Amino acid sequence: MSFIDQILLSSTSNIVLSYLDSGPPTPNPSSYETIIIIHGNSFSNAIFKRLLPLSTKYNLRIIALSRRGFSGSTPFTEAERLFFTGSNAIELSTSDVSKTEILELRGVEILQFIDGFIGRSAIPPIQNDSSAENVSGQSRKGGLVLVGWSLGTTFSLSAIANVDSSLVSDEMRDRIGRYLRTHIMLEPALTSIGLPIPPEAWISFIDPNIPLPARGPLFSHLVTGYYDYSNETVASRNSITALGTIVPSVSRVPTIYTFTQAEHDEIVTLTPESSIDLYFTKVLREQLRKTYLKSCYDQKLRTNSALRNMSTVWEVIGDRSYSFVWPTFWEVEDDDMKAGEGEQGKFVRFMVIEGANHFVHWDEPEKIMGAFRRILDAS
Repeated sequence: MSFIDQILLSSTSNIVLSYLDSGPPTPNPSSYETIIIIHGNSFSNAIFKRLLPLSTKYNLRIIALSRRGFSGSTPFTEAERLFFTGSNAIELSTSDVSKTEILELRGVEILQFIDGFIGRSAIPPIQNDSSAENVSGQSRKGGLVLVGWSLGTTFSLSAIANVDSSLVSDEMRDRIGRYLRTHIMLEPALTSIGLPIPPEAWISFIDPNIPLPARGPLFSHLVTGYYDYSNETVASRNSITALGTIVPSVSRVPTIYTFTQAEHDEIVTLTPESSIDLYFTKVLREQLRKTYLKSCYDQKLRTNSALRNMSTVWEVIGDRSYSFVWPTFWEVEDDDMKAGEGEQGKFVRFMVIEGANHFVHWDEPEKIMGAFRRILDAS
């Protein structure tokens, strides 16, 4: 049975993060894997509710974290909110050191949550499994996967990149290292990996011709659509054409139109608190770029005790998702190839889910749970 709970991150900060929990899957309450998933911009962790009933079928425990400023979790302070007002004057007057510290704190909060959840839940750690062998020649069961969805990727990346932070104790690193198996970037945007919005791109949030109150709601409608990309666009990796694909297909109803009113009110979160998300990737762009590169491609970081069992990083997208997703996929492929000196998949592995949009976990939860299962079996 699923439930909602909170974890106090630190006795000194009094920050809590709320989460949805599917509970241990049955009939294997002592032998399963755990998925900790972080939601994105404008949509709360309730968007993952349809994954929870599938826990037992896929032998996965689903933990859907609610980020700061969202339901059940500690709001940002006035000083933190002021930083993300979108004011150019504040942004320009803030040092790079301060920006790095802000992003580091967000990553450490995620690590503290993971550590706190490990301490209270008695989830199975990583163990050798003599009854099965995965495609890498390894045989493992137990442990956890950290998943960042959409903007949530910036927070999962920051968590991985900051396992070497002075704010993280050796004891916490050792505990996390006994559980963390892999990191999944689920449908990140270009801005999530520290790249600017290309001039060819159009998004409602920054179009001055759209009334300000309508920008968020329009975004929430368009991002839930299904998009048709030609085989030629995908084969040629044509980012300009992909970014210009902004009209949803008529072949399938956008996800938002499948919500009941109660589901919409719970899931779509367009509040002053959540508006911080709109400026997060803009204000911290350079820091996000460094964080992404460190998290995915830094050989030294992979030797950190917290990552000693994290054999793989994955990027997973749906082939009918909104316009930013394919260009991001191609950028990460290029970065992986460069870091691997021509060897593909040395640092990041890739998966494309056929027919899926940005909300596969709502529209087709079996597909994404199956993808999680396959990734674990290969990790």
